[in-house]
Amino acid sequence: MRASRSPMTNEKRRFSTVSTTSHAREASTAKSAKRRRARGRGDAADLGALGKLPVEVLELVLLNLDARGLGNLASTCSYFSASGVIERVADALLNDAPRADALMLTARDSRLKALHYCTFSERAERVAACFALGGFHTAAIVDDRDAKRAKATRFRVAAFGRGFHGQLGIGGYETENSPVNVDMRSGLSYPVYTGMDSLSLGMNHNVALSKRGDVITWGLASSGELGLLGTTPIDVCVPRMVVGSALSYKITQVSAGANHTLAIGWRGELFSCGRGRSGQLGHGHFQDAGPFRRLQALNDMNVVNAVAGGSHSICITSDGHVWAWGDCRYGQLGLGDLSFAAAAGWFNGVPWPCLVETLNDLDEPVVQMSAGGFHSIFVTGGGRMFVCGRGKHGALGVGGVGSGYKSMAYDIGIGGRFVRVAANRLAPECVPILHFVRGGDGSIVTNRVQQCSCGTRCRVALAAAGGTHSVVLTACGGVFTSGENAYGQLGHGHLSTTHIFTRVEALRGKRVTAVAAGFNHTGAVVEANGRSNLYLWGRGDLGQLGTGDGRSYSTPKIVKGLAVAPPRDESECLMYQQVLDNFGEEDADDEEDLEDHVEVWQDDLENADGDVDESLYDAFVDSGV
Repeated sequence: MRASRSPMTNEKRRFSTVSTTSHAREASTAKSAKRRRARGRGDAADLGALGKLPVEVLELVLLNLDARGLGNLASTCSYFSASGVIERVADALLNDAPRADALMLTARDSRLKALHYCTFSERAERVAACFALGGFHTAAIVDDRDAKRAKATRFRVAAFGRGFHGQLGIGGYETENSPVNVDMRSGLSYPVYTGMDSLSLGMNHNVALSKRGDVITWGLASSGELGLLGTTPIDVCVPRMVVGSALSYKITQVSAGANHTLAIGWRGELFSCGRGRSGQLGHGHFQDAGPFRRLQALNDMNVVNAVAGGSHSICITSDGHVWAWGDCRYGQLGLGDLSFAAAAGWFNGVPWPCLVETLNDLDEPVVQMSAGGFHSIFVTGGGRMFVCGRGKHGALGVGGVGSGYKSMAYDIGIGGRFVRVAANRLAPECVPILHFVRGGDGSIVTNRVQQCSCGTRCRVALAAAGGTHSVVLTACGGVFTSGENAYGQLGHGHLSTTHIFTRVEALRGKRVTAVAAGFNHTGAVVEANGRSNLYLWGRGDLGQLGTGDGRSYSTPKIVKGLAVAPPRDESECLMYQQVLDNFGEEDADDEEDLEDHVEVWQDDLENADGDVDESLYDAFVDSGV
């Protein structure tokens, strides 16, 4: 039996104990805060010779660093982290950073993190232009730095995988399990080879863009997807330059869909060719079209980005609006209610570009997109990701049965039984990328999330949509995948489908700079020791992984002996060389600008001897540019 005490005594003891503990805690906290302030202020003398410089001069010196360099200073020297110098320098650098204009920041946001995101995402976009994954093959612009070659020939094109339709471009139709060289000179109508700017692969065809803005295609040509004039065989097994068509002048971007192709001109014109049975060409009909033809519906607009998917297309115009057209059965256009299509008698798809109104109401504009087999992904300037389209295989990452995360599913009958799958999204829906905690058995604990260095939410730097899966690269360097996993294309070490974006643990700790998705395989570029290595995983029975054994892998495998070309400077990439001013020959004020641009392109046409390819120059002038 416990001895009784008066209430007053107990109250006094409790107060005394709390007071003592509180005073001790406050004293300890005050000392800790004082020590933190002492460390935080730092001493300019600790900087050595730099400490003798005025702060204004020091900031001018730091303007020569990038986000990574500023981050290293902030983490290693207390003076930089506490004086506010780093944040002021980062804020100044943001004025010239790519995508910074599309980034919405508050007073509490870190300018250094914002600068890192802008530069990281833009660089990832440039790296992604150097390699591409198709239906059953892979190609990359390769860096032969060890070879003693001229700069123009140092960067070659290599391909591997299925070659049944000549999509490897090696002059035959064999399947290759290891990288083989593609002779890009064979497709050029001029003697000088300046190298490739970017690559894009479709299901069975390829589109390449030279540094001069020439479009080169090869592979399956059954629906006109190569854009070649005249009589064309059903298969083209060597690269061929597209000449004498609407693309007779400089092109800045290309994108290959399953069986159609898009190209953007240097003044923002959008061209298309190939299969059009779902309206994916955007010409107002449902027919295939061979040569490239300009989209008349966008004549008065400047297109800055365009992607081609399975049977649909998406583009962004200079005013920030997103347009979509083509197959709409699963909501991959993001148009929401499609009753207007049925009223117009469009049952195969939407044959004209339509405004995606949901994305035009956002505070941050869409700056990057990807179109998959039956779904689409949109990334805003601030790193938010929106998805729409088919939800059956989990490619949207919006959750499903058993995920415990935004579950929205329905039942379908398969083989006499009912299976619960995620519903389609007819309009774009925001999907956050979260660092879920894994349990002891490796399963995802959806109610536990780890803190990310990105901040309150993980910013998406680059997203790629495959046939029935998706892959995402975040600003913190994480690679996340979701969707069908029959061949291990998610990279998680198993073959189970995932309905939420889950991190690829095998790439944790590696410096991933870009990601890409094919129909049933996935890729990532990893920088190590000054070399850009290519990692692939997923289906490999047709050699598309380049491992040499024709096997499928559920974890990333390096392609030995292949180094992806490093990203070129922004000033050298054609995607940033568009002239978005509308000028024509009929405007007297614009003729001088027109002549200046013709002279620039004329300089590009000069060969090693200083001569000009007159046929190409005449075609350029006659095209009406």
